[in-house]
Amino acid sequence: MRYFMTEQLRGGQRMRRALLALGAALALAGALGLHGRAPAAEIEQPAYDKGLLWRIEKPGSAPSYLFGTIHVSDKRVTALPDAVRAQLDAARSFTMEVALDAPNVAALAARMIYTDGRTLPQVAGEKLFREVAPLLAALGLPEEVARLFKPWAAMMMIAVPRQQTEDMLDATLQRIAVRQGKPVHYLETVDDQVAAFDGMSESDQVALLAHTVETRHELPEATEKLLQAYLARDLGRIWQLNEDSVRERPELKPLSDVFARRVLYDRNARMFERLQSDLKEGNAFVAVGALHLYGGQGLLALLARDGWLVTSVY
Repeated sequence: MRYFMTEQLRGGQRMRRALLALGAALALAGALGLHGRAPAAEIEQPAYDKGLLWRIEKPGSAPSYLFGTIHVSDKRVTALPDAVRAQLDAARSFTMEVALDAPNVAALAARMIYTDGRTLPQVAGEKLFREVAPLLAALGLPEEVARLFKPWAAMMMIAVPRQQTEDMLDATLQRIAVRQGKPVHYLETVDDQVAAFDGMSESDQVALLAHTVETRHELPEATEKLLQAYLARDLGRIWQLNEDSVRERPELKPLSDVFARRVLYDRNARMFERLQSDLKEGNAFVAVGALHLYGGQGLLALLARDGWLVTSVY
């Protein structure tokens, strides 16, 4: 029975969208008001708050480029600016957060469900499950499958915008790189990304699911605000949109702080370490969610403190 349910989950565009969104949880969290406040120490450090494309260089290595993405298929985003396309075309290699292939989709599906006898109604409560079940049914997931979801997985399925996976910005960049014959590298595995959610306490996962259900009608408007800030290349504005949301819901601060540490800061540190070989080899084009670039614990600040010269290009 569990094998059948996993097979149901692993196919289709919805799972590929969930895989992309898993790597882009910060963009989603910003729309939901959940990325947490910047640590006080960041106030004294460069924020790197303007720009999406950055040149990264050190003596002895050819310059590489770090590009902040937003994981949507909106044509306003996927029509690559000339500056971005030129550096992608000229790059030796392409690096992104996680592979979007069938084995990773299957691996994600297997990690989204309980295999120890528990069920979502038992963990989250029957009342919340009765709100979640019809939302998942609208996505083609029957109740017997929905019952096995972990709370974070149900949240992700509900919150991910409906769009064409193959046209999303990250997939578009990868497709261009593959067509050009570039080697493609990845900064994370599905296990890395799932751990950011699976490692949360169940109470935090349930709170995150309940918040997503409660605020799901706000998501389109909030996502459009994020898109506008992204198109303006204003990372600081994206962050501020979330700050405004947290001020309106102070009860979310503990949850947002946990979310920020696990989904943003811990992953930034891991990405920084795994970027080193590509950057030292030089002429790499690296694409990650835009808010991984921002702030005193963002990738740009980590690289600058490590001696890399960081320059805004676009």
